[in-house]
Order: sequence, then C-alpha cells, then structure tokens
Amino acid sequence: MLSLPLLVADALIGAINSYAYARDAFGDHAVQLGTQLAGPAAISVHNAKLLTDARGRAEQLERALDSRSVIDQAIGIVRSRSGATAEDAFDRLIRTSQAENVKLHVVAQQLVDEAVKRARARRRE
Repeated sequence: MLSLPLLVADALIGAINSYAYARDAFGDHAVQLGTQLAGPAAISVHNAKLLTDARGRAEQLERALDSRSVIDQAIGIVRSRSGATAEDAFDRLIRTSQAENVKLHVVAQQLVDEAVKRARARRRE
C-alpha cells in the first residue's frame, strides 16, 4: 500500500491511497512520482471544494433574496389591510409563522398568493 497526503498550505485535505497485491510493489520511483502528482492533485481537490462551497453559498443567497422579496410583499399586504407599521406587520408574520410552525417565507408566500387570488376574483366581478 502507498498512501500520499494531499497538502495545501500545510493543511491535510485528503490522501491518495494505492493498493497492490504484491509485497513491496511500490518502489522509490513510485513514491517519487506519486509525491510529484500529489501536489497538483491537492490543489485540484482544494479548488473543486472551494468552487462547490461558493456555488452553495450563491444558491443560498439567491434563495434568501427570493424569500426576502416575498416577505416584503407580505409586509406590504398586511400594512395595506391593517394600517400597521412595517415592523408591526413583520412581527405579525413572525407570530403567525411560529403559531403555525411554518417557515416565515412560506407564510409570506401563502399571504401573497391569497391576495393575488382575491384581486383576480374582484377583477372578474
């Protein structure tokens, strides 16, 4: 067995493990060649992880922005119906979310969907 560490800036991020059936199958040349390949491999693995993490954060931010937009719309609907301040409307949404044990953005989406449905029904009349 030959195990080579994948190091980036002295941080271990993985290992290349090679196995053979024969005893002493990996000589000095194999160790030297493996060591030369481990550096670029470590950088590739590290960069792939950074890219995956960045994509995940970007997707999370996009979802947060979408959720925030719906929440802002719901706050506007509550304000127009009740005359409440933005802070009071937001607090109402939070209380509803907690009472129904439903995420805030889901409560907001339901309120927006209901308001749209009512507006369409009034338009047909």
